[in-house]
Amino acid sequence: MTLALADELFLMSHDLQSGKSKISDPALGNALAAALIAELVFSGALVLGQGQLGLGEYPPPPERLTEALYEQARNQLFSQQITVRDWLASHRRLVVDLVADRMIRAGELHREQQRRFGRTTTRFLPLKPSEAFIRTQRLPSFIRNGIELNELDTTLAGLAALISPGDRGALELDAAGHERLTQLTARLSPPLRELLALTESAIMAAMRNPNA
Repeated sequence: MTLALADELFLMSHDLQSGKSKISDPALGNALAAALIAELVFSGALVLGQGQLGLGEYPPPPERLTEALYEQARNQLFSQQITVRDWLASHRRLVVDLVADRMIRAGELHREQQRRFGRTTTRFLPLKPSEAFIRTQRLPSFIRNGIELNELDTTLAGLAALISPGDRGALELDAAGHERLTQLTARLSPPLRELLALTESAIMAAMRNPNA
């Protein structure tokens, strides 16, 4: 099965001990939505070009969330165009729960809700913390040690860098690591480079106006 990019990004963006997100909602929502697009693009179910999504030649992976997103896109494409920008905007407030639900079904996460002072907070805790920690450290270790990344991992690393660009972000890279990642993302195929650029633009716009 194709690596679930959104699941990996979800783990990298959360504190594994507290279960809370380390990333602002607008940034995380857009990046997770982009990761779900990438999953469908890598599977051949969708194609991306000139800022728009289209139907690919292959069915989506046999998994509830990706199948549902594919059917939604296919039905919409029968009557109108879908831009990546519109996809990100329409999904960014939903994807945290959608991806969390997928990981809960897979037995990877546990959702905890706590109500205090009239406010409900939600935490997502890994059921196997040591395995989750290894997953979050895999890409940073590869990049720091100069291990070659495939397109799937490079796309994931690129999205992780967008949501937390500093040295204490999801990847925890120094200047040399960020330079290497820049070189790797520059070698991505045009659709994937376009996806990263559009996601970065969407994150910046959402950060300026989070209520839009």
